[in-house]
Amino acid sequence: MDWSRAKTILIWAFLLLDLFLGYQVYASRTQQWNDIQLVHKGAGDIELLLAQRSITLAVEIPEEIPQVHHVHVEYLTADSLMNLPLPADQQMTISDSLIIARFDKPIPLSEVKNPAEFLRGVSQRIVYADEYQPDKYYTGRGLLRYWQQYEGLPIFVAPLEFFVHKQTVTGYQQSYLRIRNQGTGRQVISAYTALRSLLEKQLIQNGETIEDVTMGYYGHEYDADIQVLAPIWRIIHDGKIDYVNAFTGAVERPVDSRLSAN
Repeated sequence: MDWSRAKTILIWAFLLLDLFLGYQVYASRTQQWNDIQLVHKGAGDIELLLAQRSITLAVEIPEEIPQVHHVHVEYLTADSLMNLPLPADQQMTISDSLIIARFDKPIPLSEVKNPAEFLRGVSQRIVYADEYQPDKYYTGRGLLRYWQQYEGLPIFVAPLEFFVHKQTVTGYQQSYLRIRNQGTGRQVISAYTALRSLLEKQLIQNGETIEDVTMGYYGHEYDADIQVLAPIWRIIHDGKIDYVNAFTGAVERPVDSRLSAN
């Protein structure tokens, strides 16, 4: 074997590899810079459009453009619920993938110091309680509403909401999803692009107030064991809720009254 020739070939191969990797890093950084520039441009355009239409922006718009996935999930059913160690101090039923429970002894509302602490305090009485986080929009308005989380994002079809009656917490309703798998990660549209989509479709009216812009997961339930959830931007304006598909920009209309803003 001609070792001198082989050595030369290896040197050229590593050199070409270094050049290729260097180009990949350059392209990635260029794309990130372009994304940042687009976000900043989108922010300026949206602010001008809001001002022209007398629309108030009451929240900070997220500027991140993460990579997220489609998620394949399965609802917790009555059969699977029966296989879990269930608390004994409540009456529990399950209907249409929704757990409904009533506490034998209601909890005084005076014990609810803040939503996150309250959930930790009752975690032994609720299955998978540690997978839920409070919704800042609703809890800020006096509702004890939480969402199951996946990779740090709320799943807007898996709520946990407590019933309040005469200054006591009397029970709750809950949906829980088992995560089966996820699709390939893709970059989403910016929150500004999602907001512009609603403005262009006149779904946000002149003079309204934009109260919440949050990324999460959403999907329409259909007759199948495995459901598919897509990443969305949830935008709440004057108490009305819209979901914008974070891959396509299409508006997903909520079909479940349990998940609409109150």
